[in-house]
Amino acid sequence: MTEGLISTNKNVIKLCLPLGVVSFILFICGFIFNNVEKLALYASAVFSFLVAIIIYCYATEKAQNQHKLEMEQIKDEASKISKIHYALHLANPQAKLKNKITFALKILSEMLPEATFCCYLCQNNNIEFVSATRNKATNEIEIVLQEDPVIVEITAKINSLTNYDNIQQYGFTKPLTISDADKVYCSIIPIDFYSTIFGLVVKIGKTKLPEETETRILQEFCKGLAIVIDNHKTNAVSSPTPKVSAEQQNDTFDLVEQLYESMQVSAFPSLPSWSIAKYFVPSTTTNRADFLDYIDTSVNKQLIILGKCSGRGLSASMYINKLKLMIRCFAEECPTPAHLLNKLSIYLSTDLMPDNFVDMIAIQISPLDNQVCLAMAGNTSPIINRTRNGFAELPQLEAGIPLGLFNQGTEPYKNQYIDTTPGDGIIIHTDGITDFPAKGKERVTNEDIKNILENLPEQSAEDMLNNLVREITGNNSGEIPEEDHSIVFLKAE
Repeated sequence: MTEGLISTNKNVIKLCLPLGVVSFILFICGFIFNNVEKLALYASAVFSFLVAIIIYCYATEKAQNQHKLEMEQIKDEASKISKIHYALHLANPQAKLKNKITFALKILSEMLPEATFCCYLCQNNNIEFVSATRNKATNEIEIVLQEDPVIVEITAKINSLTNYDNIQQYGFTKPLTISDADKVYCSIIPIDFYSTIFGLVVKIGKTKLPEETETRILQEFCKGLAIVIDNHKTNAVSSPTPKVSAEQQNDTFDLVEQLYESMQVSAFPSLPSWSIAKYFVPSTTTNRADFLDYIDTSVNKQLIILGKCSGRGLSASMYINKLKLMIRCFAEECPTPAHLLNKLSIYLSTDLMPDNFVDMIAIQISPLDNQVCLAMAGNTSPIINRTRNGFAELPQLEAGIPLGLFNQGTEPYKNQYIDTTPGDGIIIHTDGITDFPAKGKERVTNEDIKNILENLPEQSAEDMLNNLVREITGNNSGEIPEEDHSIVFLKAE
């Protein structure tokens, strides 16, 4: 209805403009030639009438456009709130509270990528920092540590404004804004549940959304997070973890290990003009979550898939096993990575295991094409190593959202392309290698990996990968990582 009115108004304006010009010319002529005074009078009346029509149509069109924009903003806001509540629902019930909060903040950073978000809990008679996240320039969500200068400054500001006793006694229901020289510095939103304040969510920076919309989304997020925290505390008290015998634990670990071992890729088949190397170090059995696979989609094309499941242990291994079977069933009828991810999304969104989802990248290579085709579902962005040119690059790609987290609907996964020349390398990895590089080793970023690659000479894919891993893990390469370490290096020969 709105679009029809806008279209009609535009057509009327298009018709009236030339008529108005003609009538204005006749009006001028009436003044120049004395014997056409009536013509000037009529032209003046017509011109005034047409101007009134144009003004009315323009005002109507502007109002309709404004209404349409407001409706789109409302739909977008409702969609964000719906996604946030659904994502919070998916938090692993067995996970630690800190992990649940970090997961929730990552979702928030994905929805509002311009700001940094951190969470404080009221516990141990104090306001304690729990977790923080932000979206980097490469569209990757990173966990911000407590030692980060921004977090240190915000923590000091919060401690100077309030304390545990004041919050519990007086509380507050509306967001507080801290301004510095008329510039919005941060907003503090309470995590409250039936007048009980569990903690605070702090937004640092300004998003692109209108202030009212942003505030409403953050308040809804905090309501959902409050329910997650309350459920966690209630379950911790009323449903203590049942005791499991050592023998039962060992049997479960053995089953998980067998499932993962059966899914391992021993080596990649040869493909003309390409050499492929992989590095994989498993974490403890209970934390296994990465998976890797390849499929020959045609005589001269190979599809390489790397991903990570949200769950852990037996649940994750069963989910990955089912996912890999689905991938192999769909691969023949899906000519591109995006086709495959979109088909998987349809099935996983209506899955009977809704508590699991996966980050995944599917990358297709061929010796007949100098373009690599890929599609991403929440996985970290690949890194391109242009060894012969002496630099590495972080391509700007759409990360997408994890498979099984939401129904893609009108936002399907897209094929994206990377141009390659002989000697170029493409590195894909899961976030274990960056967020948990090794025991006692600081976290690394894609920017750090890029800098390491730029200092390495051209070598075989295997040697290149080994040297890269050595630089990342340092002297701790023999340690069992906290999460799986998975890297694949694809080199164009």
